This record gives sequence, structure tokens and C-alpha cells, in this order.
Amino acid sequence: MGAFGFFGLWAGCFAVLLADLSRALDLSPGPLGIALFAGAAASILAMGTLGWTADRLGRRVYLVGASLVFGLGIVGVAIADGYAVLLAAMIVLYSATGLYDVGINAAAVDLEKTSGRRFMTLLHAAFSFGGVAGALAAGALLQAGVDYRYVYLMLLAPLAVVVIAVSFTRFPAPEPHQAVGVQKAGGLYRNLPLLLVAAIATLGMLSEGEMEHWSGVYLRQTLGLSALLGGSGVAVFFGAMTLGRLGATWTITRFGDRRTLLGAGLLTAIGMSLALITREPALVVAGFLVVGLALSAIVPIAFSVAGDLAPGRAGAAISVVTTLGYGGFLLGPVIVGGLAELLGLRAALGTMVVAGVVISTLALHVGGRQAPAEKTGSSSP
Repeated sequence: MGAFGFFGLWAGCFAVLLADLSRALDLSPGPLGIALFAGAAASILAMGTLGWTADRLGRRVYLVGASLVFGLGIVGVAIADGYAVLLAAMIVLYSATGLYDVGINAAAVDLEKTSGRRFMTLLHAAFSFGGVAGALAAGALLQAGVDYRYVYLMLLAPLAVVVIAVSFTRFPAPEPHQAVGVQKAGGLYRNLPLLLVAAIATLGMLSEGEMEHWSGVYLRQTLGLSALLGGSGVAVFFGAMTLGRLGATWTITRFGDRRTLLGAGLLTAIGMSLALITREPALVVAGFLVVGLALSAIVPIAFSVAGDLAPGRAGAAISVVTTLGYGGFLLGPVIVGGLAELLGLRAALGTMVVAGVVISTLALHVGGRQAPAEKTGSSSP
């Protein structure tokens, strides 16, 4: 939970600080989107080529290594004084965050399998709670006059705590059949049920990425809100994600994976439509609240189902879903940046409405855990 919580703390801070970073380097949405694209490409490459090492090296060694590079990337962004330095820092930072994400989710799948219980939504709730804390803290520090660079560097303290904690945590050793499965991980990219789950995760993470990267910019630059109010709006989104994930276990048990995903997609489209059709801050934030609640269960369901689809190769399966999903998470903001340069940020964020509708459509074909009422019906693929 600490590792997930720190990841959320970083995400919440980054969502608020991105507006300050772009202003300090005098970047419009287009060049900023290119910088995010460079990070996205590096992250996808890193996860696709190194994600399997979460199984081969073991969780402890893998997570400590990813965390140390994560810290190096944070320092790089904090000290970036020009566009070239920012590009290099984004490549390091996003490569590390992608690998870190693979590691913590693979460890979460291990926890679910050894305990026989579903913990994924609870752990992702810790991420969202960290996002609330990060967004509020960043907004408050900026409002108090603290330079955004120092806010970035403050993140190194909790990251150090995570590294020390992971170093002293006992993780299950990789099983012999896992090492064999790692060598054949490429075959998972031909597993159609897994690719369907990955497609849903991609759209869910695309929407999360757009909210995390552009919601603060939208509130502070498009709507002209202060740093504290802008940060509070981002915190509302993460807070809704937290509440949604705390209640997701009951929702999934009651309605099943398919119906939960179907409703999540529709609510994402409705909530984002509400946020974009008005300039009234209260209604915009209310829309963000609905979007946060809607998105909260999508990625945890995808990771849990992926682990079920590849027994003994959780790290490899999570790597497939995370690699493709992170493609959405990281490329989505890039797409928004490009569209915003041409059409404006409000119109560009409308891509989330489309993503919500597509998630609902794909959810009709998802198997996984079913609601009691569904179990007597026809079998799903």
C-alpha cells in the first residue's frame, strides 16, 4: 500500500505542477505534448523489453532498481532549465514509472494468489488517496510561494522510505515454471482474451492519463483558477477514485466484471460531458467527481483478470496489459496536446467521452467474475 500510495502522491503532484513546469519553460500544449510523447515512447519500450524481469529478478530487486531510477527522473524534471534537458528527464522518468507500475501490480497479483482474496482495488485506492494528498499538498505549497522545483524534490523523501521498506520486505521467490513462462511471454500478445482486457485497460488509462496531465492545466489556464483551487479540483478527481476503489469490491461482487465495466464506461462519458459543456467551476468539478468514480474500477479489474488469464506468469501478463495500457495513459495526453494546439483544450478533452463509450462496448465481451444473476446465463468468451 505504501508503494501504491507513493505512486499516487507523485501523480497528484505532477498533475498540479505540470502547469508551472510548462510556464517556466514557456511551452504551449504542442511542445509539451511532444515531451510527454518522448516519455511515453520510452516507457512503452522499457515495459515491453524489461517488464518480464519482474518475474526473473524477483520483486524486491526489481522494485528497488525501478525506484532508484524513478528518483533520478524526478531530479531531472526538477532541474530542467531547457527543452532538451526536459526531454531527457521525461525519458528517464517515464521509463522508470512504467517499470515501477509493472512491479507493484505484479506484487499485488502475488498477494491475491497467496491469500486467495482480491486486494487489487484496495491497493489502487491507496494510489488514488496518494493522488489526493499530492494534489492538495502541491496546490497548498505553490499557493504559499514555494517554487515548483522544490515541490518535486520533496518527493524524494517518501520515495526513499518506499525503497527502504521494499528492501526489508519478503516477497515470494519466482517459481521454476514462472522463469520458463517468462521466456515465452511474447506469446501472450496473441492471447485474444488478454488483448481484449488490455484494450479496455488502455482506454481506462488513457482517460486517467488525460485527467492527471491536463485537468490541472484546464482548471488553472483555461478556466483561470488559482493554484489552490486548481489543485483542489484535481484532488476531487483522485478523491473520487479513492472512494470508488474502496467500494469497488462490493460493486464487482454484486454486478460482476462485465456490468461494472459497462457502467464505468457510460459514467465516464456522462461525467466528462458535464465537465466540458460548462465553464462553471462547481459543475466542472462535479463532472470530474463522476469521472473519478467511473474510472476507479476499470484498471484494477483489468489487472486482476489478466493475472487469472496467465497463471504462473503474472508479471508477464501484467507487463502486457501495462505496456498497452500505459500506451493509452501516456499517449492520450500527447494526443490531447496536439488536438489542443489545433482545437483548444476543451475540445481535445472530448476524446474521453469517446473512450467511455468504447469501454462500454468492449465490456460486453469480457468474461471474468460474474454477478450471481449472470452465472446462470450464457457463457462469455
